Formats: sequence, structure tokens, C-alpha cells
Amino acid sequence: MGFFNAIRQWTETRKSKRIADFELEGTCPNCQGRGFNMLESEIMMGSFNDCTGCRGSGSFSDWAETNY
Repeated sequence: MGFFNAIRQWTETRKSKRIADFELEGTCPNCQGRGFNMLESEIMMGSFNDCTGCRGSGSFSDWAETNY
């Protein structure tokens, strides 16, 4: 069980660091500040969906309201 706990701890630490980095930049972690998410199929079709994390704004503050 120690091995799995170590992996879980590493994953949580990595996730926290990633979120902290996006907070410093002021951009949404889900869409990297673009305001929309692109899937490979959507790129080919030319259609994009607003980011559900930040509701299309691309800002970290909107993402934090939705996800915390």
C-alpha cells in the first residue's frame, strides 16, 4: 500500500503545482486561457465549444468559482 500512497501523493502534488502555476498566470487550467476547448474532431469541423471550467472567459478567477 505504501507504493500506491506514494503515487497518489505524487499525483496530488503535481496537480496542486499545475493549478498554482495557472493561478499565477491568471488563466484557466482547463483551456489554458483560450476560453474554448478543442477536440481533434472539432478542429477538423471548425467548431469549438466554450470551456465549461471558466464558462468561456479563459480566466482563473472564473475557473476557481466553478471548481472550488
